[in-house]
Amino acid sequence: MGGGQQPPGVAQDFQLRACDFSNARGVTSWNCGVGSFHPGNWIKFDNIDFSTGYNAFAVSYASPLQGSFDIRIGSPSGRIIGTVNYGPTGGWSSYEWNGTPNLDSRVRGVHDVYIVSTSGGANVREFWFKNE
Repeated sequence: MGGGQQPPGVAQDFQLRACDFSNARGVTSWNCGVGSFHPGNWIKFDNIDFSTGYNAFAVSYASPLQGSFDIRIGSPSGRIIGTVNYGPTGGWSSYEWNGTPNLDSRVRGVHDVYIVSTSGGANVREFWFKNE
C-alpha cells in the first residue's frame, strides 16, 4: 500500500501531547510538557479509542535517571496494558524517544488511559499509540 496508507481495520498512529491530560497527581506542566513525573505520580487521558487496537507505545522524555512507567486503563491502579523502561538521557532537558513494542493489542473500545510513574523520574512531552 503506497502513500503511507494502512490496510482497513488497522488503527492510525495516535498522538497525545503530555499537556493535554485531563487529570493528574503530583506533576507540573509547562510548555506543553509534564515534569515531576516521579513514582506514584500519574497523568490521565480521557476516552482514548482502542477500537482497532494498538501494539506499540512511544514516549518523548528527558531524565538523568533510569526509570519506568506503566500504561494503565480505567484507573491509576487499573489493568496494565504496557510498561516502558527508560534509561538516562543526559539531563532534564535532553529529550529522547523510548517506548514498548509490547502494548496489549487485545484492548478494544474506549478507555481512560493513565500513565503512571513506577520508578525514577522524568519530564515527558508526548506519547504515541502505534501499530508496528
